[in-house]
Parts: sequence; structure tokens; C-alpha cells
Amino acid sequence: WHCPRPELAKRYLALLQAGPVVSTTIFAPRRTGKTVFLRKDLTPAATKAGFTVAYVDLWQTRLNPGIAIVRGLEEAHTPKTLTQRALRKLQEPVRKVKASGSAGTLTGTLELELSDSKKEATELALRIEELVVQLVAKKKLLLLIDEAQELARNKENELMAMALRTAITKNSDKLRVVFTGSSRSQLANVFSNSNAPLFSVGATVQEFPLLGRELVEFVATKFQVASGRTLDLEAAWAALKEFHQQPEPFLSAVVAMLMDPSLTLAQAVAAEKEEQDKEENHEGTWAALGALQRQILLLFLHDPRAKPFGKATLAKLAKALGVPSLAATDVQFALNSLKSKTIISKAPNGMYTFESAAFERWARTLAPDAT
Repeated sequence: WHCPRPELAKRYLALLQAGPVVSTTIFAPRRTGKTVFLRKDLTPAATKAGFTVAYVDLWQTRLNPGIAIVRGLEEAHTPKTLTQRALRKLQEPVRKVKASGSAGTLTGTLELELSDSKKEATELALRIEELVVQLVAKKKLLLLIDEAQELARNKENELMAMALRTAITKNSDKLRVVFTGSSRSQLANVFSNSNAPLFSVGATVQEFPLLGRELVEFVATKFQVASGRTLDLEAAWAALKEFHQQPEPFLSAVVAMLMDPSLTLAQAVAAEKEEQDKEENHEGTWAALGALQRQILLLFLHDPRAKPFGKATLAKLAKALGVPSLAATDVQFALNSLKSKTIISKAPNGMYTFESAAFERWARTLAPDAT
């Protein structure tokens, strides 16, 4: 039930092939279709345009992005490598990982002592550069780095980002890169801050266009063919907006209706929301916050443009907490903590936004202190 976006894929390819732009970064919250777009729209379009395409998922391999990048580059040469099977349990607490395989000219053994992170990072950085050189020697390479904010998680990850920067700089004539991210604040730590490991490499962070009524119409057609029933377009559009235009939960609700014909769309949407809340543990996230952090979130729920360091705001927060006064530094510390936990971020227009639309919805309607 993939809703194709060929024109959007063409636009990104045109941007990357125009000349001066070597890479770009697209931002959207999680579950809004970025990965599906990369895999099912951009990849085939780029392949047709003469690129070799390498896809890297950093969300599933947050603890060791270097291995994910190496694996993605190796799979770009031969999709079913031994590396994929040997490293399928990357996040398990193993001490040693060994993978070997042959893929044409890409032959070698990768042996990593996970307890020696410095040695591991150096070996991975060299392997990344080697693989890129070998791939671009044959044809143009499009490297897709999904959830790139993970490159700023720790010093070891930053070393992998620097290895990417070297590879991009040295092979800018035949290498193009698309980064994606779901956290504004963490993406800034990768691309925007002057000391970021990929400063200026990711070009301008672009908003990813969300699917709208075209998805509703596409799904309604599929639903009618599959079930013989009609999906009300206006109700379905309202449901998609309730999920902040996230295709995944919307599609899950529609599939639930296919599986159980007695379900109405409203019932399926309510059940999916409840499941989403449990899965993301919003209650646990809220419970772990300090009192000032909660009050700041409530402040932004009611007014995203609120100035958190203004005198009136400081007085309002102090009153809510039952304390005589608050200093701007107290609020700054709380804001920094919320950003580091990827709960909120500051958009380019100055508004503070929630990183998770589902958590924002939960906080607005269910959080114990939300009034």
C-alpha cells in the first residue's frame, strides 16, 4: 500500500545533479514516511538515473553507526552479503564481531574488538573511505543516511561522521548524499553548529513534504478493492490529521478495519492512538520529568511562541511551581535537558515544537498536570 511520490524523487535528484549541491538533509518527525520514500521512491529513481544506491539505517544501529555505514556500502555492491547475516544482532552485548565475505573487488574481513572503541573507529573510518572509492570508481554513488542525528550521539559516532566528511570531500565529483533526521536539535549537533562533525556538509536542512489528501484518496481506493466497502474521504482525512499526517498509524487503523469489518474508522483510530501511547510510553516519559520541565512543556502547549526567558513567563512559571522566583538560568537548564531528551526543539521560525507529535497529543489531553 505504498503511495508513490515520483515527482518528489525527481526534485531531490535534480537538486543533487544540478552541480554545486553534493548533499542535502531532509527533516520530518518519525513515522512520517521518510524511510519509505528513500527506499521505494528515491532509490529506484536514482538507480534509473545511473546511480549505485547505498542505504544506511542509523536508527537500528545507534550504538555503532560505523558498522551500519560499512554494511550499507557493502550491500550496495552485492545486496546479500555475509556481513548482513553476521551482524544482525549488532545491539547485543557481544565482545567480538567477525564478518567476512567476497563481493567482486570488495573482498575482506572485518574483525572488531568492541572493547577497543578507538581501534574499532579507526578501522571503520578507513573501511568507509575504501568502500566509497571502490564504488565511485564504477559509477555515481548516492548514499542515503537515515536518522543522521545519531552521528552526534557520542565521540565514537562523531568519528564516523568525520570519516563520512572525508569521503564526501574527496569524492564530490561522483558522490551524492541524502541525510534524513527526526530531531532538529540533534541534527544541529551534526550539521549546523560551527563545531559539528559535518558542519556545512549537509547543506540546508529541508522540511520533508508530508503526504496529504493524495494518501487518503490512494488508501480509499485500495480499501474499496480489498473490502468492497467505501472509506469516507473526509473522515479519513480528519483521521490522518489527527495522526499529524503520519502515514504509519493511519494505515494501521485502516488495516484494522479490513481485519475486523465491525470496526468503525473512529474506533480503529482510537485503538491505534491507545496502542501508540503504550508503545512510546508517554506516561513514563512524563513521570521522569522534573516539575519545571513539565511546566515548560505545558507553557509551549498553550503558546508555542512563548518567550521562556521573559519576566512575565518567569513569574508565571514560578507561581505554577509555588516558589518565590525563577532565574533565566534555571529555565535554560531545563530547556537544554528537554532538548537532550529529544522532547522539544526550536524551529527556524522561533517556535518551540514537540519532537513527537504523539507525545504532544498525549500531553495536551492526558498528562496529569495538563489543565
